[in-house]
Amino acid sequence: MTVAEPEPAARSALFRSMVIYAVLLAADALVVAYAVREGVHGIGYVTVSIVGVVGLLLAYQVWQHLRDLGSPLAETEGVVLRKWQRADLVIAWQSFYIQIGRAIFKVQPLDYHLLESEMYVKIVHFPRTLNVVSVHEIPGGMPPPADAGL
Repeated sequence: MTVAEPEPAARSALFRSMVIYAVLLAADALVVAYAVREGVHGIGYVTVSIVGVVGLLLAYQVWQHLRDLGSPLAETEGVVLRKWQRADLVIAWQSFYIQIGRAIFKVQPLDYHLLESEMYVKIVHFPRTLNVVSVHEIPGGMPPPADAGL
């Protein structure tokens, strides 16, 4: 069995996520178009507004994923401050996250379980969606002190 290169596998996963968001956006747009075509009355304005806002959020996600598909990867180094998991889309799939500095990155399940809080790592990720391609532990690596250049 061969192990796939991380970047093509990560790009295909990013593409799959973009397709899921695009399908949800299309469904959202159909609901809004149907409601507007049939005429909105009373509480219908609230419903169309809520569905419209959800559509804007979905469109933003599709746009970010599309931009990341053509972008070069970025690298970030730092201490893992926090790690957690949650279910996205209610119960559809479990997602795993880590926090490095002020940025929150989405990692693969295996990487999540191998990481510890307070571990110094270098991660390779997509620049906008912050989906992680690979994680590298830097043994004994610590950020330089703030006054090291003085």
